Amino acid sequence: MGDLDLSAFDNSVFANYSTLMANQVVEEQNRIQEELAAIGEYNAKKDEALFQTAEASMKQKELHEQQLAEVKEQNIQLKENYRLLNELYESAKEDAKNSKKEAKANKIFGWVSFAVGALIGIAGIVLGIIF
Repeated sequence: MGDLDLSAFDNSVFANYSTLMANQVVEEQNRIQEELAAIGEYNAKKDEALFQTAEASMKQKELHEQQLAEVKEQNIQLKENYRLLNELYESAKEDAKNSKKEAKANKIFGWVSFAVGALIGIAGIVLGIIF
């Protein structure tokens, strides 16, 4: 066997193939970088939205706590108002009971006074006839 003559072989084919492969690798790397940038941008937007949601939730929690404190204060005032109204009701109920007793006593007194007056009137008429 003889020596292989490579002088006629064109190195430009290998150079073109290497350039083509290098360009494909560069394109693939660019595509991957674009995808990673898009993913990073999406994650940044998502993180910002989550952060804003968290801030809004914290503000809403503060508002709820303020409202809860106000409702608790109102409940305390309502309990005090209920206690006062209950005292007034019990007092009015007791007054009504006492008024009923007084009315009954006044009714009896009125009938007794009427009877006494009638007896005095009858006695006066009888005495006026007799004397």
